[in-house]
Amino acid sequence: MTLFLDMDGVIADFFSLLAKLNNVHHWKQIKSVDQALLDICQTDFFNQIEPFQISRDLIKFAQSHGDWGICSSPLKNDINNSTYWKKVWLKRHGFMPSQEKCIFTLNKHKYARNAVSLAPNILVDDKPDNIWNWVNAGGIGIRFQADQDDFGTLINQLSSIQKLRLIDVSDSSLRYKSAS
Repeated sequence: MTLFLDMDGVIADFFSLLAKLNNVHHWKQIKSVDQALLDICQTDFFNQIEPFQISRDLIKFAQSHGDWGICSSPLKNDINNSTYWKKVWLKRHGFMPSQEKCIFTLNKHKYARNAVSLAPNILVDDKPDNIWNWVNAGGIGIRFQADQDDFGTLINQLSSIQKLRLIDVSDSSLRYKSAS
């Protein structure tokens, strides 16, 4: 079971920088979000983002899990460039997982299960659609937005999930029991 963390909204304060660059207090006040996203294409925007205060602790928790990674969406109109700068950001902050667990995709749900064992993977993401698609693909999803949600509650949720282990996979149904 791999624990995947999203970047923007979970460990990287994407929305604050987007708001600042568009001279608004909150990103939802941006008149055209689509245009604002186009404006950051082919820039190093993703390397300018600040981590959240809890980011280092969340990464340390993920590392203590053992099998962890990043599963983040690049900008759909700037896939190569935004992926490049996200990787630079991860390295600069010491948050880079192993290369095979550093995934940038517009289809996160494809990683909801381990390809070999079919065990569910965990995704912590701020976007409800990503969580919905992940869960529907057989994974375990936790919606978390670092600037709004309680970090302690997230850690408790992740800790309780880690105490579960897969005991049967048949007919696409998963059954769990305590690992103790």
